[in-house]
Amino acid sequence: MKLTRFEDLKVWQLAHHLSMDVAKLVKSFPREEKYDLAGQMRRSARSIPSDISEGFGRFHFNDKLTFYERARSSLGELRNHFIEALGNSYLGERDYKDYSRRMTEIGYLLNRMMANVQTARANYENQRKSKRLYSIAKQ
Repeated sequence: MKLTRFEDLKVWQLAHHLSMDVAKLVKSFPREEKYDLAGQMRRSARSIPSDISEGFGRFHFNDKLTFYERARSSLGELRNHFIEALGNSYLGERDYKDYSRRMTEIGYLLNRMMANVQTARANYENQRKSKRLYSIAKQ
């Protein structure tokens, strides 16, 4: 089955839910963090599904990979913010572990998706090379 909508990607669905949950979570942070850590967490969490959806809509392999890499970078940034929030006691160990597990799953799926794009790119390049060699040999 070929996917035609980014909304059908499991990685996007998980990232989208994570983003919404982070937005709810940071509302409980201290007021002085509203524009600092809380804002950074919201932005990095929102960036993950946004970059996945934008990469999905790109036609060229390298463009897709660029956006998926950005999503993975934002995921790393969000993970760092969670470590800081835990260190500042803005969330408990149990919540931290739950969010960490979710981020690990998203990272795993992103890496698999990127590997699939890289494989498809290599296959496409090999096909082009074979066609070129075939046309040269025919001459």
